[in-house]
Amino acid sequence: MWTDDNLMVLNPEDQVARGNITHLMSASESVGGWGAVLVTGKRGTSGRTHIHRGESEAFFIIEGEMDLCGASSITPLVPGAFVLVPPDTEHGLRITSDEAKWLAIWPSALDGLIDDVEAAKAEGRDDKETLDEIRSRHAVEPGGPIAHLD
Repeated sequence: MWTDDNLMVLNPEDQVARGNITHLMSASESVGGWGAVLVTGKRGTSGRTHIHRGESEAFFIIEGEMDLCGASSITPLVPGAFVLVPPDTEHGLRITSDEAKWLAIWPSALDGLIDDVEAAKAEGRDDKETLDEIRSRHAVEPGGPIAHLD
């Protein structure tokens, strides 16, 4: 909701939760060209590192602990930690506590990613090839498996 002073306020009833991601704002809705989501996850949740070409991403850890995984490094994160991922930098998160919650400031290319993944799953097309194509369409370039850092 926009206030009379041109400030945006999203109260909890205005936020849209989809699985483990609560959509706050897409880049197309913001004046800064970035999107914001709240993400929750459980221990061990990880996947592959990835890269956003030409766009930054940021995280603020609210609850729980996790590892920030780079191409060849691991940095532990605790509540209150802020992470800035510069453009073209390989990164991923791995949850190390039972649960975690963080605010993600997403690059504009990720607008619509969640909707596209949900649509594919609803159509029974949640195979790796389809999900990789969707990520590619949203400029998410795969990095390496996080397990290689163990």
